[in-house]
Amino acid sequence: MPNKIRELIEGSKEVILECSLKNGAIVAANTDNPRYPKHVANYRWVWPRDAAFVLYAARLLGINTVQKPFLRWLLERAELFRETGMVFQNYATHGVRQGSQYQADQAGSLLWAICEIFGRGEKLANEVVTLLANGICNAWNGRNFSEVVWDLWEERCAIPDLRENFIYSLASCSFGLRKAYERLKEKTWLKVSRQMRKIIIKAGETFGYYPRSFGKISDKRIDASLLGLVWPFEVVEKDAVLKRTVHLIETKLLTPLGVKRYEHDEYGDMVEYNIYLRKGAGGWPLLTFWYCTALFKLGEERRARRIFKNYLRRIEGRHIPEHLFEDRLRKSVLPLAWAHATIVAVSGVWGGWGFLITIAAETLGYLR
Repeated sequence: MPNKIRELIEGSKEVILECSLKNGAIVAANTDNPRYPKHVANYRWVWPRDAAFVLYAARLLGINTVQKPFLRWLLERAELFRETGMVFQNYATHGVRQGSQYQADQAGSLLWAICEIFGRGEKLANEVVTLLANGICNAWNGRNFSEVVWDLWEERCAIPDLRENFIYSLASCSFGLRKAYERLKEKTWLKVSRQMRKIIIKAGETFGYYPRSFGKISDKRIDASLLGLVWPFEVVEKDAVLKRTVHLIETKLLTPLGVKRYEHDEYGDMVEYNIYLRKGAGGWPLLTFWYCTALFKLGEERRARRIFKNYLRRIEGRHIPEHLFEDRLRKSVLPLAWAHATIVAVSGVWGGWGFLITIAAETLGYLR
């Protein structure tokens, strides 16, 4: 296996295992490691979304020791989960909530990952699936969430009075509920899944692409999270609307450093004197890999290869940061478990390691 891919895959195994703690918690980044930079944000928290992608990637890597412990952590540790079926912004490793935001997409992501990983007869998985699916449905009133919902970037909220929904949140929940229905045949889950999908389709028909949010007041801006509609939350057709959305992500968000979350993104990891220094975001490797995956799923294999090869060169060593910056003054969270999970997931979508190996070989000059 060419050196670059070997480095990144071995690094991914290492990061996933070191972020999986003894009590079952999975943290976004392990700050205890000496290589974790000083003056960057503390990511030693459990974000259920990040954990969902890590669980999926761990299975692809043949790591089978972290999935059940995490489900037990959710049931036994995560504050209010057993009582409500809801997961919130993030948690300390012993389960106490650190953030109070309700980010509905996190539950949808967990449903997707659990249904992909565990067989239908796994009782522990079914218990968690039931709680998650009921938690989503109990917060849904047929046209929007009754709760204030925050986006996955934790910077903007959708208000029930405005009947507003984040398209990415709807996609993850709709897809997750459909998978839960296929598993346990609870009809309410399928009904809510279809209601959410109908709103997504209406948003696409209204604007000709999928906006960040849709409601009485819509946020028409483009957001990189909408790549989730191509993979893994495939709830809409791969039609002109979806392709235009991906094209807009390229034209507005793809930079020489990679894909940014949204236009004029200012968040860049650095913290000094307990102040977040919003000096401008870098490119996000995990979003760049996600974008290449979307191109591949849309039948643009050659472009996916070209872009992936170009950005693969920018990753130094075996660990993937949250951001890539032009200057070396700014540091980033390193390594980020979600970024490692994403590059591993690429192999699953693209049909195995062979395709990545070929790209790496071409990139590094092994093939001429």
